[in-house]
Amino acid sequence: MDNKQTPSKELIRSKGSETSLTDSPLKPKQETLDEDTYTEALSEIIKKDFFPSLLTLEAQHDYVDAWNSNNPDLIRDATRKLNELTTPFRKTNEVPTPKGPGLTPGLTASQEGWDTPVSTTGSNVFKVPAPKKNFTNLSLDAYQAKYTSEDNASYP
Repeated sequence: MDNKQTPSKELIRSKGSETSLTDSPLKPKQETLDEDTYTEALSEIIKKDFFPSLLTLEAQHDYVDAWNSNNPDLIRDATRKLNELTTPFRKTNEVPTPKGPGLTPGLTASQEGWDTPVSTTGSNVFKVPAPKKNFTNLSLDAYQAKYTSEDNASYP
């Protein structure tokens, strides 16, 4: 038998060059979202990308249910939702502002989506809600590359 040494199949590590995967410059920094926000946005993106007709089907179902209930408020809301989904729209950067007492017949300002003025030291100022991030313009891959959940972030 020959006593020649054969190359080992083990990895050779040099001293001082140990790095972990989490320190890798190849892994991009992801923004951590709370579990509920992460999964809600993930669900909406999956619906949009893989089941595009699902939102319209849900709106049609809500519309039929509203007519069966004979509730005028539900019928109006279901009709509006269905019209929004089936009517082509223009994307604009304009932010709508309340026009005054003639907003929409029969609706109050809060039903129009505007907050009631809050008195701060005697002045009437509209309370502006914190902006909610819109994730639906991202693809599934882009969303998962940019964001992670608190649970996922806790693993190294």
